[in-house]
Amino acid sequence: MGRFSRRGVQTVLTLDGLEQELLPNLVQQLLDVLEHDQQTAAATRRRDSPDASVPDARSAGPDDDPFHVWEASFSESETIEDEDFDDPDPITARLFPSAYSDDPEAAYDFRRFTQADERRQKVAECRLVLEDLDHLSSRGRVQIPADHLQAWLRTLNNLRLVLSVLLGITDEVSADEAAQLPDDDPRAVVHQYYGWLGWMLESLLETLAEPA
Repeated sequence: MGRFSRRGVQTVLTLDGLEQELLPNLVQQLLDVLEHDQQTAAATRRRDSPDASVPDARSAGPDDDPFHVWEASFSESETIEDEDFDDPDPITARLFPSAYSDDPEAAYDFRRFTQADERRQKVAECRLVLEDLDHLSSRGRVQIPADHLQAWLRTLNNLRLVLSVLLGITDEVSADEAAQLPDDDPRAVVHQYYGWLGWMLESLLETLAEPA
């Protein structure tokens, strides 16, 4: 299984065979959706847009792609108000949490003034991670620059947050239920990715805690 490790002052990521394709694919899908969302936001700000509902992101798609519903929720229609400050879809709410859960008006203003910058930051961090992954050696190893490590932490965490929405994980009870999904449930594959990303995050945090 993939892991991060410290070699002197360097941080090295080692990925097993399938992980060398899986991780870039997941990060690229996250980037694609964030960039599509960003472009749609720019377009909708230049015109009035009718209200449109967003599909339930917690429903699994018919195939093994964990982002099937997630991507559909952002590409269903160009008339969707991308920012959706009044009632953000579950994934947007998880990726861009409000600091005012008990005050809808303050929450609206918070999202309106901060979400665009936060989205740009997430896009930039995805690009840094993909840039590093482009340098994977034939043995599945890559050295992570020190100034990219926080981008790696946040991007891995963002991916896991998205999968938690697709799995309906909101607390320990729902997490246990997701862990017990039968093998023939399409979400079981999503849960495998969710667990793997958790392992990757733990590995990176432990590596960062080691003395240089």
